[in-house]
Amino acid sequence: MIDVSVVIVNYNVRDLVIICLNTLYKYLPASIIIETILVDNNSSDNSIEAISEQFPQVKIIANKFNAGFPAANNQAFHIAKGKYIFMLNPDTEFFDDALSKMVEYMENHREISMMGPRLLNSDKTLQQSFWRYPTLTYLFFDTIYLKQFIGSKYYRDKNVNEPFEAESFSGAAILFQRELLQKIGFLDEKLFWIEEIDYCYRAHLKGLKLLYYPPAVILHHIGQSAKKNYNIAICNQVVNKIKFFKKYHSTFEWILVVLLSFIHVVFKLVVFGLLALFKRIYYLKAKAYLYTLPRVFNPPTKMN
Repeated sequence: MIDVSVVIVNYNVRDLVIICLNTLYKYLPASIIIETILVDNNSSDNSIEAISEQFPQVKIIANKFNAGFPAANNQAFHIAKGKYIFMLNPDTEFFDDALSKMVEYMENHREISMMGPRLLNSDKTLQQSFWRYPTLTYLFFDTIYLKQFIGSKYYRDKNVNEPFEAESFSGAAILFQRELLQKIGFLDEKLFWIEEIDYCYRAHLKGLKLLYYPPAVILHHIGQSAKKNYNIAICNQVVNKIKFFKKYHSTFEWILVVLLSFIHVVFKLVVFGLLALFKRIYYLKAKAYLYTLPRVFNPPTKMN
C-alpha cells in the first residue's frame, strides 16, 4: 500500500527539482512508502532526461504544452494511489524527514484533512505561507501599500512556532487526505496563483479542518519559475484575486475588487515605468503591468 503520492509540477527548473528529489529521498524513512509523480509542463531545459536518468522510480507525465500549475497537478491527482497526496513545488528542499512528521501527525489526528508545513526562505528566515482568506479590507490596504497594518491576515495573533488551525496555506507544500478529492473535487483550472487558496476555501466550506504544522520544516526557494515570465506571474497575481471574488462574493464586492486592482496596476505601471530607466528588471515589470492592464476588466479563463 502506498502511503503518500508526492506530486511535483516542473517547468524549466531542472537543477532545483533535482535538489528537491535528492533531499526528499535522502530523508525519507523506510516506514513511509511513497510514489512520486512529476508532471513536466513542456520544459526546454532537459528536465525530463535528467530526472529519468537520476530518478528512474519517478513517474513522469510529459506535457507537450504548458498546462499550468492546477491542471498539471490534477493530471497527477487522477492517477495518484497514496492514502495521502503531497502537493510539492519543485523549488523546495528538505532538511529532515518533514514528510513523515506530517504523515504521523495526520494518522493520529484523522480530523485533519489538510496540512501545511513551516516554509523557510532561501536564507532560512520564516516564509509567510499561511493566510486568512482575501477580504476587501486587505485588498484596499494592499493597494495603498499599508497591508502591514492588516496583521490578522498573516496570523500575527498566533504563535507560529506551534500548530494551529489556519484558513489557507501556500501550494508549495500541502499534504491532504486523498479522499478530499471526492469531497471537494480537484483544483480549479481557471485559477492560477490562487488555486491553493481556493482549494482550502472549498474545504473550509465543507467544515473540514486545516492545520499549520511548524514541526515539519521545508525550504522553499520561492518564485524561481515566476522569474522566467513576469507577464504571466504578475498578471495571474492580479486577475485571480478578481476571479476569486467573482466566484465567492457579491457582484458589488467583485466590482470593487476590479476597481482596486485597476488602481493598483496603474500605480505599479507608472512607478516601474519610471524606474525602468535604471534597471532592466523594472522594465520587465512595467511591461508585465502593461500586459495586465486590459486583463483586469477581462480576465482570461485559461492560464496566459
